[in-house]
Amino acid sequence: MKKLIGCIAALACSNVAFAAECTIAEETKALDPVEVGFCQSDAVFIGKVSKRFETIRAYTEEGSERTKHYSIELSTVDVAKSFKGATSADKLTMTTNLYDKKTGAYSFKMQQEYLIFAKRVQGKDEWEGASANCSVQPSLPLAEAKAAIEQLELHRTGKKKIDCSNIRKK
Repeated sequence: MKKLIGCIAALACSNVAFAAECTIAEETKALDPVEVGFCQSDAVFIGKVSKRFETIRAYTEEGSERTKHYSIELSTVDVAKSFKGATSADKLTMTTNLYDKKTGAYSFKMQQEYLIFAKRVQGKDEWEGASANCSVQPSLPLAEAKAAIEQLELHRTGKKKIDCSNIRKK
C-alpha cells in the first residue's frame, strides 16, 4: 500500500508555466476516485465562484536572464461546505495557468458552484483545483457531483470513513 500512496502523491500537478506533464498511475485508476481525490487533496469543499479575473505572471529560471510570462486565472471561491481542509467562512483564491496544456488546468466560471478537490500552492495563499488530466477525481460543477457529494457526506458523518492508507477499489 505504501507504493500506492506514493502513486497518489505523484498525481499532484503544479499549474505554473514550467510544470511537468502529469500522469495517473494505472494502479490508481482501479481505486475509488472520490477516496483518491480526498486523500490527494489538501482541501475538499463545495464553493461558489464570486470573483474571477485573468492576469499575467512572470518567472525567471535559476541561472537564466530571460523572463517567461504566462497568463493565469484567479478565482475567489466562497466555501459553502467543507469536507477537508477549509471552513465555510473561507474565501479561497484558486489559481489556474490558462495555457498549460500539460496539466489541463481546471478553470472556474463566475457565479457557478463546484465540488472542489484542491491542492495548496507551495509558498502562496492560493489553491489549484484538480483536473481530469492529473486526477482520477477532478473538481466538478455541482450539477455533476451528486454521487461524489453523497460519498463525502457518508465520510463526514462517520458512516463510511475514508482511510487514506487503505483506499477501496472501484
